[in-house]
Amino acid sequence: MILTKLKEYAEQQMMDKLPPSMYNQRRIAWLISLTIDGIFEGSICWKDNSQKETKKGREIVAPDIGRTVGVKPKLLVDTSEYILGIGRSATKPERLIECHEQFKTLIQACAEVTNEPTVIAIAKFLNSPLELEKARDEFLQLLDAKKFDPTENITFRVGGKIPANAAENFISIQEFWANHTSGGEESESGKTKSHVMTCLVTGEEKAVEQRLPFLVKGLRGGQPSGTALVSANAQAFTSYGLANSLTSPISREAAEKFTKALNHLLSSKNTRLSVGNTAYVFWTREPEEIDLLGAIEHPDPQVVKNLLDSADKGQEVYGTDVNQFYALALSASVARAVVRDWLETTVPTVKANLKLWFLAHQITDAYGEIGKPLGVYALAASAYRDATKEMLPKVPTALIRNALQQIPLPDDLLTRAVHRNRAEGKVTYPRAALIKLALTTKLGTDAMTDMAQLNPQTNLQAQDDRAYHCGRLLAELEGLQKAALGKVNASLVDRYYSAASTTPATAFPALMKNSFNHLAKLRKNKVGAYSAIDTRIQEIMLKIAPPSLEAHTLTFPKTLKMHQQGLFALGYYHQRAHNRAEAANRST
Repeated sequence: MILTKLKEYAEQQMMDKLPPSMYNQRRIAWLISLTIDGIFEGSICWKDNSQKETKKGREIVAPDIGRTVGVKPKLLVDTSEYILGIGRSATKPERLIECHEQFKTLIQACAEVTNEPTVIAIAKFLNSPLELEKARDEFLQLLDAKKFDPTENITFRVGGKIPANAAENFISIQEFWANHTSGGEESESGKTKSHVMTCLVTGEEKAVEQRLPFLVKGLRGGQPSGTALVSANAQAFTSYGLANSLTSPISREAAEKFTKALNHLLSSKNTRLSVGNTAYVFWTREPEEIDLLGAIEHPDPQVVKNLLDSADKGQEVYGTDVNQFYALALSASVARAVVRDWLETTVPTVKANLKLWFLAHQITDAYGEIGKPLGVYALAASAYRDATKEMLPKVPTALIRNALQQIPLPDDLLTRAVHRNRAEGKVTYPRAALIKLALTTKLGTDAMTDMAQLNPQTNLQAQDDRAYHCGRLLAELEGLQKAALGKVNASLVDRYYSAASTTPATAFPALMKNSFNHLAKLRKNKVGAYSAIDTRIQEIMLKIAPPSLEAHTLTFPKTLKMHQQGLFALGYYHQRAHNRAEAANRST
C-alpha cells in the first residue's frame, strides 16, 4: 500500500519533474574537460565554498543506479575510482583496476550503441594511456593539495557539452542507459536472465528486479550511498529460494517511480519533518492549498485562525470523493530504511484533528493575550533543559501522532513538563501550552473547556479544581510579596514552587502566615493594592476550602497527583498572565 501510494504520487504530481528512466539528481564536484577528439584539456572544479548549496558541487540530473559494496559503474558520472583508477588509501589496488576497467567497458558499449560523438570522445580518452595519465597526474596533485576527494563525483565536458546532463537532451544516451539497466541478473554464461513475476505494486505480470535500481537518500544514520527500502541479503530473510528484492517482487518502472517520489518528498522542506533520526514525509493525493506540514512544524497564525474559524463560517464543504492524506515515518538502520509509522486518512479528517490539536494547546501568553500557535518542536523542546542534547525522538513523534490522528499523548510527557517547572521554578508559555495539551488528552475536552485563560469556574472535578486554584494562590502570594517588598533576591516562588506544587498542605501554611505581614505593610502604604490583592486571595481561598468542605478536612490538599501538578502549573500561569493584563489596562 505504501509503495503504491508513492508510485501514484510520482505519476500524478511529479510527471513534469520525473527525470528520464534511471536518471537522478547527482551532485558533481569536478568536470574533466575534453576536446571532441578525446584530448584532455584540464579539470574544472564545480565546488563553491561561498554558497551552502554548491559547497560540495552543483546538482544535475544524470545517470544513476543503486550501489552498495559491489563493483557497479554508473554511466558518465562516477567517482575517481571508476573514472581514473584513483581511490582512497584503504582501497585495494585490484579493486581499483576492476572498477576502472568496468567503467571503460560501459563507456565503450555506450559509444558503440549510440554512436554519440561526445561519448566516442570519452571512450577515446579512456583508451589513450597518454591522455588518461595527464588527467591522473592533475587529480593526484589536487589530492595532495587536499582540494580533491576520491569520493566526489566527476563527469565529462566534451566540446562545451555535458553528455551526462539530462537537461542537454542526449536522447540516445538516455535510451542506452535505460536498456542497459533493465531487469534481471547475470547468469553463469554471462547473459542476463529476467524474472517474470507478479509485481506487488502494480499487480501486473512482468519482469521484476533482482535488486531495486535506486536507494533512499537523506535518512540520518544510514549509509551515505543510500538505504534500501526492500532487500533480503541473508538466508534468514529469504523464502522459496528467492533472494534480494525478489522476496518482494517489484518491476523496475514501479520501483523507480516510488523511490524517486520518496526521495523527492525527503528532499523538500515542504514535505519533510525531521525528528531526531526519524524523518516524516507528508503528501496528498491531489495538491492542497493549505500547508498541512507547515501547520504542525512552523504554524502561521493566520492559517491556524482560518482553520479554527472554518467550521463556524461554513467553509468546510466536501464531496464524496475527498482528497486523501498520507504520512510516512522512516529511519535508517545502516543499509536499510525502516518504516516506523504509516498514516492513510482524508484531508478533512486531518484538518479536523489539527483544529482540535490547536484548540487543545491554545493558551494565553504571559501578558493575557492569546499567544501565537506553537509547532511540534517548540512544544516538545519546552520539556527539556537543552532539547538539542536531551530530547528523545519519541516525544515529538507522539505530538505528531496526536496532531494528525488524535492518538493520546503518553503520561510521561506531562511528567517531563511538570518536572521541568519544578526544576526551573517557573512556567513558560510553550510549557503551559504543552501541559494544557497533555491534560486535554488525559482529562478530556469537557473538563478542559475554557482553560485557554484564567477560569475561576472550571469544569474540573473537586480535587482537580482545588489543585488549579492552589496554583492561582501561589501567583497571588508572589504578587503580594513583590508589591510589599519590591524586588528580592529569591522570591517565594523560587523557594517554594516545588513544594507548593506537590505538597500544598506543607508549603502553604507558612506562605499564608508571611502573607499577613505583607498585607499589613500594604494596608499602611498602598491601600488600593491591599484591597485588590486581599479580595483576590479571599476569592481563591473559597475555591480551595469552600464552606461545604468538612471542618476536619485540611484546608490545602495534602499531596497532588501528577495531572494535578499540571493543573497547579496552569493556575499559576493563568493568574500571573491575568494580573499582568489588568496592570497594563490600568496604566493605559
